[in-house]
Amino acid sequence: MDLDWQAFYTSIMPIIPAELASDLTVLGTFVVASCAVAARFWPRPAEGSKWLGLYNLVNHLAMNSRHAANADDTKPTQN
Repeated sequence: MDLDWQAFYTSIMPIIPAELASDLTVLGTFVVASCAVAARFWPRPAEGSKWLGLYNLVNHLAMNSRHAANADDTKPTQN
């Protein structure tokens, strides 16, 4: 499903009060920016680690899913 975010945003804006929309925008921006900073400095946990799920969630929220795909820490380690 290909969703046009701009059309979605335009159609939903009249429903949401302006004060709430601005608060949600600031909160969303803060979450994405915080996750981006955390993703920048957090190396990938080992496979099977309990932190791997949280690491993947942070990278997804930071919109960092395909960033540095050739970096060593994005590939599972082989023993």
